[in-house]
Amino acid sequence: MSEDISIHLKWYHKYQFAGYYAAQQQGYFQDEDLTVRLIEGGPNTNHLHQLINGSSQYAVLGSEALGSLALGSPIIIVASIFQHAPEMLMTLRSNQVESIQDLRGKSLMLANGEIAGQIPAMLLKNNLTSKDYLRANYDGDVTRLANGAVFAMYGYISNEPFLLQEMGYEVDYFRPQDYGINFYGDNLATNQSELDNNPGRVAAIRRAVIRGWSYALNHPKEIIHYLLSLPTKNPQPYTLKHQQYEAQTTFDLIDINDVPIGTSSPDRWAAMLDVFNSTSGGQAHFNPNSIYNEFHQDRSWINYVLIAAIIASIIILFMYSWNRALQSKLNTAISSLEKVALEDVLTGLKNRSSMMLFIEECRIKKRNNQFLVLIDIAGLQKINKDQGLQVADQLIQQVARLLTECALKNSNTYSLYGGKFAIIAYAERFSELERRINILLEKITHANDAIVLRSGALKLDFSLDNSTLTTRAELTLQHSKDTKSDKLSSFNLLILEKASRHEALIIEVTEAVNKQEFVAHYQPKVNYKTGEIQGLEALIRWDHPEKGVLLPGTFLPIVEHNPVVMMELEKSIIETILSEANDLISYYKNNTGFRLSINLSSILFNQPSLVTDLLASCHRFDVEPQYIEFELTESSMLEDLDLAIGISQQLQSAGFHVALDDFGTGYSSLAYIQNLPVNVIKLDYSFVKKIPQDIRSGFVVEHIISLAHKLGLIIVAEGVEEANQLAYLGNLNVDMIQGFFFYRPMPLLEACKLNLVVNNYK
Repeated sequence: MSEDISIHLKWYHKYQFAGYYAAQQQGYFQDEDLTVRLIEGGPNTNHLHQLINGSSQYAVLGSEALGSLALGSPIIIVASIFQHAPEMLMTLRSNQVESIQDLRGKSLMLANGEIAGQIPAMLLKNNLTSKDYLRANYDGDVTRLANGAVFAMYGYISNEPFLLQEMGYEVDYFRPQDYGINFYGDNLATNQSELDNNPGRVAAIRRAVIRGWSYALNHPKEIIHYLLSLPTKNPQPYTLKHQQYEAQTTFDLIDINDVPIGTSSPDRWAAMLDVFNSTSGGQAHFNPNSIYNEFHQDRSWINYVLIAAIIASIIILFMYSWNRALQSKLNTAISSLEKVALEDVLTGLKNRSSMMLFIEECRIKKRNNQFLVLIDIAGLQKINKDQGLQVADQLIQQVARLLTECALKNSNTYSLYGGKFAIIAYAERFSELERRINILLEKITHANDAIVLRSGALKLDFSLDNSTLTTRAELTLQHSKDTKSDKLSSFNLLILEKASRHEALIIEVTEAVNKQEFVAHYQPKVNYKTGEIQGLEALIRWDHPEKGVLLPGTFLPIVEHNPVVMMELEKSIIETILSEANDLISYYKNNTGFRLSINLSSILFNQPSLVTDLLASCHRFDVEPQYIEFELTESSMLEDLDLAIGISQQLQSAGFHVALDDFGTGYSSLAYIQNLPVNVIKLDYSFVKKIPQDIRSGFVVEHIISLAHKLGLIIVAEGVEEANQLAYLGNLNVDMIQGFFFYRPMPLLEACKLNLVVNNYK
């Protein structure tokens, strides 16, 4: 009699599982007297959980098999189909990455270690720790790589390169196997109970699947057309061209020419587990019995002999005890796996995966009037830098505890990442939810006035997919951050339109950088005593082909939220300025102490190779560092004072000058200035515009100028527009004046036509 069993696939119908469909289509399962149901996977099904709890007797497992083995789960690897894992780290070919070291300091979209442990292992093997790159959470969206939102991203060699190729992009990629980290890819797996109770069936399934893969590899066109004919849950079914691309790469992953299909080496699994331990900090031990032995013998006849020989009551007692022990072991393994997979280690709350499962449950059960609320601890990165990781973690734990203690009725609370939390709550109306959440936020901030929370919410609309819902919730939270609201923000279409405009602008900026549309304008700095133009500040402008010259305020505030694009833009404009520098230096070389000032953002300032890169650029354009001054904002330097001191000293040692821009606008400036190795202080416009009318501002300006001179620093007043401001600052012995009173920013050619000395201004 045919036996009914199921194999749970881990994704939608695609050539990645061609051998299983071939075995079904060609009747190989029927040849073994088996009736097999192939269960289509997807983002909202947990194939591993189904295997462990016995809902499916077999499943296709990728890298998650390693994490499960590390936890001691009762799974058995029956056959390793993909001899090489498809996971890789890819970047656009236009980025011109020559080695993996070029990823240092870049934004990388990475999956978590349980999904793709070999990727962080590859980075670590190349001395790239988590501190050496910016980690973006993985969402599978290749457009974020295409538009420059991330510099590199995790993906499958059989999938994402094709998607980008269709969009007109070519990619380069780094594969762990090229660095000695060669993991298995997809594996046919079962559980210990299936092997113990049905060893013959395990062997039969293995034979049929291997036959299926052999057929699929020899008849790819036939199997692809069969796959395309199957009904699917995939909202965007794979095209013929996509399936063909995946088929070609699958041949290489299975590596049939070098290794028999299904070969699974216990020694190789042990080595993989060692790599897993090194990246996860675990101490898991490899159990060779977890790898199926194809010569496994069916010894079930012993049970029949015992049944015939032992008294029935003893058999019942034995079987009862045995089942209880097995069930206990199974439950323990499931609990351990669920704890790792569905709980946040730091807070003990359920994690993002658990939240997504609950959203899907609400979708299936048609639970209406459910709202998703995101809550974020503001300023956590600064707390982490200033006070250390332990203090930041304690703050996250405190907020988690308060969220639990003050939990809303009919709600679930989740800890996502980096001090971000989620609540899914039932409410008849948004106004009801808003009132309850605002009370909750007040309770938390009242318990610790050092905590500042931002929050955003939207109603779960199940006509949209989960990715769209969570993206909209994130946009609402970002809106709350941008507006610095301490109340709950609600999603609306204006937020979506704003995000779309910002995204379009980022893409346009990226294209404009490649087309070299960003130019420099120069604003003179005049020595108050002599009238000499003693310096020029280079200011960015966008020479837009349709809108004309755009000021930085129209695009920089948005670009600054995208570190990767901001860095590329800044590098481009610095190259432009240095390419023009010698024209300006030659024209003003007889003016005492003339220097060209260039602004540095905190993003570029924090790059380890900053000074080396700047020197290389100067060398390329034959510019002497002594004529270049870099301006750094006070807030960016004081984000990490020790780092700022070190880099500022390196800049000065290389021959550059360093100026502290926007001085007086943040922190306890006067207390810090004595420690910062700078040459120049720029008095912020916010003070200048109030003098001489505002007496208190006048006292502050007088004190700053006096202090700067006592410390041997040059003081520059920026934003001077009125004659009375100029006279007031002159009476206080300011060194240099910058502002519209003398000159507005101008292109290179105009800057090279100015009189070297300004007359008759006092």
